[in-house]
Amino acid sequence: MFRDPIGYRIKTLSNLMKRKMDKHLGPQHDRATMMQTWIIGFVQLRDSEDKDTFQKDIEEEFSINRSTTSEMLTLMNKRGLIERVPVDYDGRLKKIVLTQKSLDIHEWINQTMMLIHDDLTDGLSPEEIQEFLNIADKMIQNLSKDE
Repeated sequence: MFRDPIGYRIKTLSNLMKRKMDKHLGPQHDRATMMQTWIIGFVQLRDSEDKDTFQKDIEEEFSINRSTTSEMLTLMNKRGLIERVPVDYDGRLKKIVLTQKSLDIHEWINQTMMLIHDDLTDGLSPEEIQEFLNIADKMIQNLSKDE
């Protein structure tokens, strides 16, 4: 069986990142999952730029399909992490708004993510990090062509 050396390493990195986050953040039954923390950070960043965030923005940012995104946002809503609020200019659209609960945990999650990032990039030069980002972006573009 062919074991793609690049895909294998990406999956391994993803597994290790998840394990590291679980270790730092503890059990997820009452908190956000790793993907939910990424979404909270994304919405928070867009809020700081005075941009509304909609489900479609999350789908595009994280390259996840509509049904998966919808399920995730429904769960986040049930956990009290987000609200879906109608916008004045289009009755069909509901923007994603962070709740006080997600805002309260955002800073703690952000600090934890910075620690994990430091572990992940330990021993890498700024040039190596930038080269990795460039290559990863090209791979993302390559895989996005068919969608």
